[in-house]
Amino acid sequence: MLNSAESRNPRELPDEAVAVLAPELRNFSIVREGPLYRLAGVVVLSQDRERLGRLGVIIGLCCWIPLAVLSALQNVLVSGATVPFYESLGTHTRFLLAVPLFFMAETWFDARTGEVLRELVRSRIIPVTESSRFANMARRAVTLVDSWVVEAVLVLLAGGLLVTQVRWDLPAAVSTWRNSTGAAGGLTWAGWWYTLVSMPVFQFLVWRWCWRLLVWWWILWRIARTDLQLVPTHPDHAAGLGNLGMTHVNLSPLIFGLSAMMVASYAETVLFGGAKLESLSLSLALIVVASAVIVLAPLTFFAPRLLQAKQRGLLKYGQLASAYTQAFDAKWIKGGHGKEELLGTADLQSLADLGNSFEVVDSMRIVPFSRNDALLLALAAILPMLPLLLIVLPLNELIVRGVKSVLDL
Repeated sequence: MLNSAESRNPRELPDEAVAVLAPELRNFSIVREGPLYRLAGVVVLSQDRERLGRLGVIIGLCCWIPLAVLSALQNVLVSGATVPFYESLGTHTRFLLAVPLFFMAETWFDARTGEVLRELVRSRIIPVTESSRFANMARRAVTLVDSWVVEAVLVLLAGGLLVTQVRWDLPAAVSTWRNSTGAAGGLTWAGWWYTLVSMPVFQFLVWRWCWRLLVWWWILWRIARTDLQLVPTHPDHAAGLGNLGMTHVNLSPLIFGLSAMMVASYAETVLFGGAKLESLSLSLALIVVASAVIVLAPLTFFAPRLLQAKQRGLLKYGQLASAYTQAFDAKWIKGGHGKEELLGTADLQSLADLGNSFEVVDSMRIVPFSRNDALLLALAAILPMLPLLLIVLPLNELIVRGVKSVLDL
């Protein structure tokens, strides 16, 4: 049996060489960095990423539990307002679902980003001559994430937005657990906690993710400008960059959490604000479109390089195919192939292999993500919308409508 060194692709660099060429990639992460984790006393090692999930649950509960307690003290937990606390779908979804999912997305995304970047060096898609510059880029990206100044600015941004205009999920005239006397009254105790603590924390986490995505966008933009050694016959149909698309699928928990939060807020406006589901259809569609743009748009940075690689591959493999098929035709069709037997000849297998290689090049994508990658991300945005449909249209009514639509066909 071959050992790992003997079975490795000769084009690939061993792990030891990758560590020497780009040591910054050994523990690369744009997630497991930043003042928040140091303030929380969390040291997240590569083999202990589940601590991120626990931190998300703790933060979500620290935002939600005081709201429940303060609402109970002022009798707006289950009554006392048009929208008591227990019916505040947007609040529960925001802190009990979205916040933990933000950290789950960090766990999933972190598990893939460093691995993918190391693979680009190992497979020599990033040339050895570019590895030093690539390592410097990785080090600078970590510095951008691990910055007290950046997170302080994000805190000020979250607080400033709330000072200028407190966000309400419902019209101000509707009495809620946050403002039980409607537009004429002030905030309840829970409303103050929501305004001064819970929402600033939530918005900080959202802006924090936005910053991390911007840093990742910058990384992809820098990689796309590198002299990439793309292989058009690579079986991932993306010249060796297909892992980037799979990496972005790991952002599904983030998309699901944001979509669920917005859909829950829309559900409140339908149930208590008098809004019609039809009026929200455009907003719901925009959620799906925006999710795809946020996650997949940076991968289009590679489109020019992939298109160039595909065209060059089609030209080169077309020339090779022409030369081989002409020789095959001259030997086996026109030349009578002498005494050589056709059955079992390697020429047929070579012809088939050449055809398969050309088909791979011809089917190569000009973006490093597949249709399935895009569908999975769209599904993460769409799934939270199904409960909203059940709120507006009861399940029995949906079944009746479905049967009628089938019978009409």
